[in-house]
Amino acid sequence: MKKITGIALVAVAALSFASSAMFAPKAVRAAVAALVRDEDNPARHPFVTQCQAAFTTTRNTSCNTAPIPAGEEVVIETVSLLSLADPTNHALEAQVFTKTAGTSFDTYLNVITDSGTGQPTFATFQGGQSFRLYADPGTVIGCSAITNGPSPSQSFGLQCYFSGYYVTLP
Repeated sequence: MKKITGIALVAVAALSFASSAMFAPKAVRAAVAALVRDEDNPARHPFVTQCQAAFTTTRNTSCNTAPIPAGEEVVIETVSLLSLADPTNHALEAQVFTKTAGTSFDTYLNVITDSGTGQPTFATFQGGQSFRLYADPGTVIGCSAITNGPSPSQSFGLQCYFSGYYVTLP
């Protein structure tokens, strides 16, 4: 009886494995394709950089990254930011800017509201957004932010983080 039960369990497991392979081959191929992305696009290299704004008591501030190295073009896919301001500020508008082929491009991010985590001492603005921007060699990636009011009692600071990939130009 034990031998028949063991054989039956092995048969059920084999049948289960075989049926899952028949009904889900696309999912398996999709997972494999995602794992070899770098082989499919050997010119793409991960890119991450950030900039920080000098603290100010005004209602707007901005920062720039180091220039993009010669021979590389950057594709920015995501930006995230953190900003601290006077506790009386409740909203922050941010923008990312780059230059491609001599033309400047600006992208406005969604309005970010105070998360409340720093209250009553300071307003905390945290956010991120996906998009696609390009930056040419020798240009900078910039980030700016403006609040609904000045920050006379608390310095207004900004940190922007950019991620995507770069391509080595011929």
